[in-house]
Amino acid sequence: MGASISLDHISHGFSKSSALTLRHIDEFIEAGELVALIGRSGCGKSTLLQIIAGLIKPTQGCTRIDGKQVIKPSAKWNLMFQKASLYPWMTVKENAALGLNFAGLDKKQIDDRIDPLLSMLGLQDKKQQNVQRLSGGQQQRVALARSLATEPEVLLLDEPFSALDTFTRSALQAEVPAICKQRGITLVTVTHDIDEAVAMADRVFIMSQNRGEIVAQISLDLAWPRQQSAASFLAQRAELMQRFADTENQGCGQVSA
Repeated sequence: MGASISLDHISHGFSKSSALTLRHIDEFIEAGELVALIGRSGCGKSTLLQIIAGLIKPTQGCTRIDGKQVIKPSAKWNLMFQKASLYPWMTVKENAALGLNFAGLDKKQIDDRIDPLLSMLGLQDKKQQNVQRLSGGQQQRVALARSLATEPEVLLLDEPFSALDTFTRSALQAEVPAICKQRGITLVTVTHDIDEAVAMADRVFIMSQNRGEIVAQISLDLAWPRQQSAASFLAQRAELMQRFADTENQGCGQVSA
């Protein structure tokens, strides 16, 4: 099952003399909830994601996952970046199983966990291929399999679909929320894409650039799976666009429409 995330009075600056990148972030994310962070480049979205992951210690405040303070990374909360960051000399299965090998699982345990994941992500017939032979979208699926293999409670995505073609991106925008819902994983995803936020989230946080704050949020009352051509989807998209525009005077800027 997923874990709750408590962002407790988080502020952060990268040096004592620099302006704060994040200010007064104080939010609670329910276990199993899917949340999207949107805002202009430089507003602190990725910094906040890395704080949640335990890669950065905030200047003030802390993150708690299921009530326990995050002080370092853990296999229970996995962060995916824009690049798949795979080992090019390894096969698909070896890359996907990397975390399980580090955890000391034996071959049968790894097979029992990895093979169903690769099958679910359309990679079963490619598991013995070198990852260099795969397309960008397929490589991201391998990275996703690696992130899911440790059975995380929290999945953190830092624009991992931004460099993919439209069709692959659209497919993953549907598949990832479905997997998270099925497995009860809590999801926090960073995106510049309004459509992606509506397609993947139960709730959207809008961040201000100049002040590094969450200045607005909206709950998305749409059934799963999301149909991007549906009238309800387009209406929710328009509402989010309007809410985003309303925050312009607080330092937010454009996201892709």
